[in-house]
Amino acid sequence: MGQTAPTLILKTDMGYFVFIVSGNRDKLDFVKIADILGCSKVKLASPKEVQKVTGFEVGNVRMVGLDLPCVLDKKLFEYVFGGTGKSTCSLKIEPQALIELNHVVSIFE
Repeated sequence: MGQTAPTLILKTDMGYFVFIVSGNRDKLDFVKIADILGCSKVKLASPKEVQKVTGFEVGNVRMVGLDLPCVLDKKLFEYVFGGTGKSTCSLKIEPQALIELNHVVSIFE
């Protein structure tokens, strides 16, 4: 579970963010995320919003190549398995590559 990495889309008062989170995390602290991002409101984007801002359905959002600021979960380690944009494929990638291929604005602890 710790190597799975769902790609979530967060809706904030400052716009949308990608959050690549460890599958090992049992819940998200939206107050802490808001503090890290300097936002007053943070919540998960609705399925329609996810489709609109990414072009992908919830559950199929890819980990790289999105034109949104990105937050990475510090719990990600070694290799990470996550979305590619296709429901039949997953991607094995090193966390450092996620940093290099995304516009990372913060690391979530």
